[in-house]
Amino acid sequence: MKTEVCTNRLGRPQNAILGALRLRAIRYGRFCPIMKKHLSLALIPALLIWTAATPRASAANLKTIFLAARAHDMRYRQSGASYREARTIGPEARSAFLPHISAEANTSYNDLTSRILGGSSTFVFPSGHFTFNAHGYGVSVSETLLDIQALYAYRAAGDTMRAARSRYELAKSDLVLGVCAKYFGYLLARDDLRLRRAEERALRAEYASAMRGFHLGRVPITDANEARARYDAVRAATLAAQNALRLARARIERMTGTPARGLWPLNLHHALPRPRAGVLVTDEARALNHNLVLQAARRQAAAAAADARAASAGRYPTITAQAAYSYSRAGNGEFGFGTVLRDKTIGLNLNLPIYQGGELSAKSAHASAAAFHARVAALRIQRRVRFDVRQAFLNVRNGYDEIRALKAARAAARQALASERLGVRVGFRNNVDVLRAEQAYYRSRRDFARATYDYLLGRLELKAAVSHLTAGDIDRLNALLKPPSAPSAPSNGHAAPGVGARP
Repeated sequence: MKTEVCTNRLGRPQNAILGALRLRAIRYGRFCPIMKKHLSLALIPALLIWTAATPRASAANLKTIFLAARAHDMRYRQSGASYREARTIGPEARSAFLPHISAEANTSYNDLTSRILGGSSTFVFPSGHFTFNAHGYGVSVSETLLDIQALYAYRAAGDTMRAARSRYELAKSDLVLGVCAKYFGYLLARDDLRLRRAEERALRAEYASAMRGFHLGRVPITDANEARARYDAVRAATLAAQNALRLARARIERMTGTPARGLWPLNLHHALPRPRAGVLVTDEARALNHNLVLQAARRQAAAAAADARAASAGRYPTITAQAAYSYSRAGNGEFGFGTVLRDKTIGLNLNLPIYQGGELSAKSAHASAAAFHARVAALRIQRRVRFDVRQAFLNVRNGYDEIRALKAARAAARQALASERLGVRVGFRNNVDVLRAEQAYYRSRRDFARATYDYLLGRLELKAAVSHLTAGDIDRLNALLKPPSAPSAPSNGHAAPGVGARP
C-alpha cells in the first residue's frame, strides 16, 4: 500500500517527520511484510493528526481583527487602566464620613536607677536599682459629624468617576471605529492595486496593439506614443498603490500585533444598509444626551464645580465625635511601686479655621477658575458635537445616493468601453479613444469601491457622533464580508480583466 504525503504551506517539517516514519516502516517491513502493511495503515491517522495540528496562515475577518486589536492596542488598554485608577477615587472620598478605628499596644523592659539627693533617711521614696516591665494597649474611634468640604469633595469624586467611565466607553467606541477604518482602508488599497494592475495589463495590451498597427502602417506614431505615455503613468500609479497597500497592512499589524494576510473582502451580493430613517433635529437632540465626548466633558465640568465649592467650604467648621479606651500597667517605677491605669474618654471636637495666611482664598480662586475653564470646554464640545452630527448625517445621505450614481456610471463606462473597442474594429474610433474609455472605466470602478467603504464608515461615524459604537456593530459589518475565494476578486463586485479582455 502506498501512503501519499499531504503537504501544506508549511510542508517542510511535515515531509521530514513523514519521511522518518516511512523509513522506519520500510525497515520493519523488510523483516515482516505483515508489520509493513499494518504500519502503512497506521500512518494514515498520523498524517491526519499532523495536518490538523500544523499551523496554517488562516484568513481573518473584521471580527477577528477587532478581537486581536482589543487585546493588543495600547491606547485602549491605557484607557482601561485609567478607568480602574479613577474608580478608586470614590471609596477614598467616602472614607471621610465613615468611622476611623485604630488600636495600639506597647510593651517595654525598663532598667531604672534612682537616688534621692537630700531629705531625711525616712523618705518614703526609696533610692536603688529597679528592673521591671511595662505594657499597655488602647482603642480609639472617631467619626466626622459635619464636614462640608469633605461632602463637596465626595460629590466631585463621583463626577470624576462618571467622567472616567464615559472616557472608557469612548475608547471602546473609538477602537471599533479605528478597526473598521483601517480594515476598509486595507480593502480599498487592495482593490485599488488590483484595478491598477488590471488597468496596466489592459494598457500594455493596447500599447502592443498600437505598436503592431504602427509597424503595419495602420496607426500613426502619435497613437503609439499616447498609449506608451498612458501605460507609463499607470505603471507609476501601480507602484504607488503597492506602497499604499503595504502601509495599510502595517497599520493593521501595528494595532493587532499579528500579520494581516487574507482579509475577507466585502460581499456586494448583500444589499448595503439604507440610511436610517430619521430627522436631523432628532439626531442632534440624542447626541446632546448620549454623546460620550460631551458626557465626559459635562461630568468633568461638574466635578470642577464641586471642587470649587469644596475649596470655598474650607472656612466652615468641622465637628468630629471621638471615643477611646486605654489600659497600661507598670511593674515598678522610680518611686518604688507599680501602677495600673484604665482610661475611658468620649467627646466632640470642634475645629474652626480663622486665618490660614490666605491659603483658603487662593485655593478657592484657583478652583473657581478651573471650574469656569471646564464649563467653557464643555460648551465648545457641545457646539462641535452638533456640527459633527450634522456633517455625518449629510455624508451618509449623500453617500448612499453617490453609490447608486456611481453604480450607474460604472455600467455606463463599461458599455462605453465596449462601444469604443467595437468602433476601432469597424474604423470609426482610434486607439486613443479606447485608452480614454479604459481609464474612465477603471476610474469608475475605483470610485465605486471608495464610495462604498466611505458610506459604511460614514454610518459608523454618525452613530458614534449620536451615541457610541459597540461590538454588535462589528458583527453587523462582518456579516457583509465573504471568505476570500481563489482567484479572489475585487470587493467592488467585478473581476479584473486580463490582457486583451473585454469589459
